[in-house]
Amino acid sequence: MADLSPAGRAGGARSAGAGAGGRSGRDRAQLILVGAFALAVIFVALALVMNAAIYTENLATRSESAGTADAHAFERATTTAAERAFRYAHEVNASDSSGHAALERNVTQAMHAYHNVTRTQQAAGGQLVDVTVASTPAGANITETDTVFESPDGGNPDWTVASDVTGTRSFRLDVEDWNGGPDDELWVVAGDANDWYLNVSNDGGQWEVGVNESATYTACTTTGASDVEIDFSEGTVNGDECAALTLGDVGGPYDLKIRNGSVADGDYTVVVDGNPGSALTTTEYDEVLYAMTVDLTYRTPELQYRTTIRVAPGETDG
Repeated sequence: MADLSPAGRAGGARSAGAGAGGRSGRDRAQLILVGAFALAVIFVALALVMNAAIYTENLATRSESAGTADAHAFERATTTAAERAFRYAHEVNASDSSGHAALERNVTQAMHAYHNVTRTQQAAGGQLVDVTVASTPAGANITETDTVFESPDGGNPDWTVASDVTGTRSFRLDVEDWNGGPDDELWVVAGDANDWYLNVSNDGGQWEVGVNESATYTACTTTGASDVEIDFSEGTVNGDECAALTLGDVGGPYDLKIRNGSVADGDYTVVVDGNPGSALTTTEYDEVLYAMTVDLTYRTPELQYRTTIRVAPGETDG
């Protein structure tokens, strides 16, 4: 016969086994839940740390960019003020014979007044600024109108306008009437003719303009207009571009000369650097400031910005 256990004992054994299995399953579920919650807390913490870092970096970037933009805005405003002071000084002293000293005093006082106003305004926003005129090199404005292109002191067709030139600005030549023949040429020479020269000719009412630089010839334009306007500083002939006209590649110092000046007449004007009386050979000129440089400093707790502003209207580097 088969050995059968009592019903009570058998049932009790099953109940004990079921209870143990239930507790083990619930413990494992609780451990998994706690682990998942811990991981969630870690991920949230990591996200907060990363977001804080990104925010701080963005804030720093925005602050730096804003500070740099403010410094550049102040530089632009100072450049405008310097250009206006420079032009105004020459307008006020246009008929004044006191020359370079009066012009220097005028621009220095104007920029000092600008500095006093702007430093107060900037200080209110936490910025410290300094604006100082650093240099005002002397120059000469040589201008003749309605004249033959000969020396003003003796009618020499081959003459030197200025010596030891290292830069020119607002340099223009307007040839109105031609007195020579079709084979004649008017030359403007920088240095030696082998270095650089402009030639103008007229063949039966047709103007021809070209530049010879180091034995390389560039034809600028041919025109049948009544006159020909040559702007060396802008590099144009009657408004049409001719890059060869600019004197930026001419090594200085050099002598600026006119050759065959008797073949044509018209107007010319040029501002050259140098001290009048030593760099000039012509007797007709006005003392001017060739240029002005301004040192600018802009400081905040996060930024220190320094630059130099140069004002020289219509300059051709030479």
